[in-house]
Amino acid sequence: MHKLRILVADDHGDVRWAIIRFLSEEFDVVGSAADGRSLVDAAITLVPDVIVSDVSMPLLNGPEAMDELRATGLDIPFVFVSADATRVEECIEAGGMGFVQKTDIGHELTRAVGAANRREVYLSRGALGAGCGNYAPTWYPGFRKAISAV
Repeated sequence: MHKLRILVADDHGDVRWAIIRFLSEEFDVVGSAADGRSLVDAAITLVPDVIVSDVSMPLLNGPEAMDELRATGLDIPFVFVSADATRVEECIEAGGMGFVQKTDIGHELTRAVGAANRREVYLSRGALGAGCGNYAPTWYPGFRKAISAV
């Protein structure tokens, strides 16, 4: 069976290593980057199935890197990770398919990656509670419509 190919980007080495460790159990982690510019370069070269990216990184932040990749014609789904769950709406509205608060990585990141690959929006429990109100489901397919009504 084909394992999803994942590219990981986070400017904190320990966090990047932890993400790679969690994801390697189920996916093929094909590369990693420590800043947004390196993320764009690696994605163009490796063309992963899904990108897991920190929101705040040097040179380009996660959403800016996603925009640059899309400008090249690559429409790779992004799952954003951040300690700051107040950025969830910004990231999802920019086109991200998932947002996982860093405290939820250990038990929700693999689900978020799978959902992103299916082009389904996934929000971790921490992101739901802190960033966008009190929606009950962890994965919320009507998120864009719901927040536009708020």
